[in-house]
Amino acid sequence: MSVGERADIGVVFALPAEQGCTEDLLADLSFIEAAGIPIRTGRLGERSIVLATSGPGPAAAARATQMLLDVHRPQWIISAGFCGGLQSDVARNEILAAAEYFERPELSELLVAALAKAKASGLATASKEGRFAMVPRIVARSEEKQALGVQTAALACDMESAAVVEACAGRGVPCLVIRVVSDPVDEDLPSDLEPLMSARTTARTLGAVVGALWRRPASAKDLWRLKENALLAADALAKHLRDVIANLPLEPRFGRIE
Repeated sequence: MSVGERADIGVVFALPAEQGCTEDLLADLSFIEAAGIPIRTGRLGERSIVLATSGPGPAAAARATQMLLDVHRPQWIISAGFCGGLQSDVARNEILAAAEYFERPELSELLVAALAKAKASGLATASKEGRFAMVPRIVARSEEKQALGVQTAALACDMESAAVVEACAGRGVPCLVIRVVSDPVDEDLPSDLEPLMSARTTARTLGAVVGALWRRPASAKDLWRLKENALLAADALAKHLRDVIANLPLEPRFGRIE
């Protein structure tokens, strides 16, 4: 797929760690960069797919989504990646879909309509659907997640997905939020996590790891566990996205009927 060629489905991830296993599923994979945003294009079966790695935070996610909508004009956008569990019945590596947002009721109509459209074709969008909470930073401590879960009655939290939904709402493009629980509510994340997860390049990731080890040599075990958990979460997400991407209803295009 070349720059400007229309895609069937666009997927917005914040970080390479979230995206890698999904990227591995695509045939005819190619890499481009548009407006400073890393883009992977490829095919899943007969469907053209474009993956954008936005970087962390809502502003970056909104910018990447607008670029996909402007340049590749997909029929669907999926906000995908990791999320933190906020309820005791939400398990590690469980797949969740957003149906509403705490304090963002205006986004519910688009989410509910997109979920209904997807499920009309017999598609199982997630293990659970429900409320998400948006957060300005990674919520690392178990007690913080528990308090947020009580305050919001949300299943999970993340930093980017509401910005993706909002961008799609402005263009009338259906959007799904499909996230995998990387850390359940009763788990503390390493204190060194934020700079590591915010790194967008290999050099910056290496620098964050070296910095963490320099400040706290015992963090090596925590970082290794974090890497293993992230790989398992990304793999679970990719397997689910494969089924979603393959079965989302598409309008006929270029003479193709689905």
